[in-house]
Amino acid sequence: MSDELLLPHRITLLGEAMRETWMKLESDLDRHIPVRETDFDEMEDMVDTVRDHLKKLRKLPRRIENHLERLMSRVVNNDVADLQTVDQEVSRFDGLLDDLIADYREVRSLDALVDDEEGRDLLADVYRHNLVEIRNWLGELVQTLADPLAAARKRGLPITGRVELPLVLNLTAAPELELLKVWLEGNTNSVVATAQPARDSGLGFWGIVGAVVLGWGISEALFGDDDCGCHGDL
Repeated sequence: MSDELLLPHRITLLGEAMRETWMKLESDLDRHIPVRETDFDEMEDMVDTVRDHLKKLRKLPRRIENHLERLMSRVVNNDVADLQTVDQEVSRFDGLLDDLIADYREVRSLDALVDDEEGRDLLADVYRHNLVEIRNWLGELVQTLADPLAAARKRGLPITGRVELPLVLNLTAAPELELLKVWLEGNTNSVVATAQPARDSGLGFWGIVGAVVLGWGISEALFGDDDCGCHGDL
């Protein structure tokens, strides 16, 4: 069998587009975010800010899952997907990441009272934890699509017949999340004794969601036996 790999054109296009997404996210994470100086009476209530952002984060795994499902159905498993389709679907995914980065920057840049700095920094670290997981997954995806044979060999997988190359995106609970829970409860109690965190405050949701899995199948078709050669399971 030849080592030359003939990926379907749509998959090559997807890899190229996702490389730009990966590099942009890498750049965004490396960028310094200064704190915005704010007058005391204009500072945000940090307890409310933490609660609001945790509610947003609670929806993140499902949002990512929906976007990956679209990529699988409209690009990976769509034999007639063209450059326009690939660009549209990757742009949707980019928009999700842009929103996530914007929220991270907003938190990191908040001016805060001394007692609130811990809550702000912990919340920012929770965001960054998941952004790094997404960045690392994108890197693995791009490298796998660039050279599936090397990816299979690296994992010790056979390169004949049907081979599964699962690309698993685990959105795990940041270590700071438990510390943030303690901070939130402590500061909530110190402000209003009856103002306990709501059930939907976003704490503990990672254990419910688990992982988003993108599975790529590489079969003999990937090695030029037919025009499709890519099977995806989510």
